[in-house]
Formats: sequence, C-alpha cells, structure tokens
Amino acid sequence: MRQLFVSLLVVCSCSLMAQFGATAYYNFNDARLLDWPGADLGTDRLRYDNSVEAALHYWFRLPKRRIEFQPTVYYARQLSGSTPASNELGAQFKTNIYLFDLSTDCNCPTFGKQGPQLQKGFFMQLSPGISSHQFTDQDRHTAFTVGGGIGVDIGISNLLTLTPIAAVRHTLGGIPTFEQTTTDGIMVTGGDQSLTSFQLGIQATFRLDKRHY
Repeated sequence: MRQLFVSLLVVCSCSLMAQFGATAYYNFNDARLLDWPGADLGTDRLRYDNSVEAALHYWFRLPKRRIEFQPTVYYARQLSGSTPASNELGAQFKTNIYLFDLSTDCNCPTFGKQGPQLQKGFFMQLSPGISSHQFTDQDRHTAFTVGGGIGVDIGISNLLTLTPIAAVRHTLGGIPTFEQTTTDGIMVTGGDQSLTSFQLGIQATFRLDKRHY
C-alpha cells in the first residue's frame, strides 16, 4: 500500500502540462467500534472519531465528453477522542460526470470557459479506491473503498479553479483491531468493522499549460 501511495504521489506532482490539484476535507466518521457487557450504549460505546484529510490529484478527461478523471492520493488523521489515535493512507480513482454539460468538447473543466456557472461546473463523482488504516503502534489494515459525491467547479482564473465538494466514502472492514482500557477499568478489544466518512471539502485545481488558456 505504501508503494502504491508513493507512486501515485509522484504522478500527481510531476506533470505540469495538464491539471493537478489539492483538496482539504473534514471527515464526519461513522463507525461504532465496540459494545461490551454492562455498557451504557449512550456514553460507553467506543467510536471512531472525526478526522481531517489532505489529498493530491492529477487530472485528465475523455476527448469529446465531460467525463473527467482524477487519480487521487490522500492522508487522513483522526482527531482526539475515545479511540486510540489513527491515520489513514489511501488512493481513489475519482470520476467526475458533468451531467448538465456532458457533450462539451472543451479541453478543460472550467478554465477559460464561458456560460452558466452551475451548468458547466456541477458534477457527480464516483470514487472507488483502497485505504490503509493504522492505530498507534498497531499493524496496518488495508481494505477497498467505495464512494461518491457532488461538487461545483468555480473558475477563478485561467490558472485556478476552486471546487466545493460534498462526498461520502465507505471503507469495507477497514478498521484494524485494537485494545483499550475503558474509564471503569475494563480491557476491551475493538475494530474490524466498516467505516463510513461523510466529507466536506474545498479543492484547488491548477492548470499550467498555457497553450490551452
């Protein structure tokens, strides 16, 4: 998994002839890790806490349809909370489908285009991938992910497009097992359950190929 992450990172960062970008997310994570005998389900259930995420992507598209691809690598860090600290490395192959502008043959998502912002900028996103999770001092656990979302490209200039994104990513059994002592002194084991992350983010995409301005 680490080798895949490094390889995709190199691809995303080395090409200056097309489009590349970065995204920051706040992840609202939903994974109830563990109940134990006698637990108060309202307060004692161990949970996977929310996280912040940084992602890098590279861009290319179909020549005559506005179906665009963003191979992406990301790193997420869980915020402090009731479970041991964790981090996540992952890769996704994001596909953006511009439902209201599908037949446009422009070689760009928003840069240099004219027309209604919502029509040319709104897209639906599909994002299969793979992720690797690790709690502090524990082994990594790798699992497949599925996801989707929506976003709107907002062209700031020929160089820069900003994109608010709302997405969801579901990790299939992606949480590794861990042990932790509860507040009442009980040693419990949790993990090995699926994780769903509801994501709000802002993406900045850059285009350095002036031939297509």
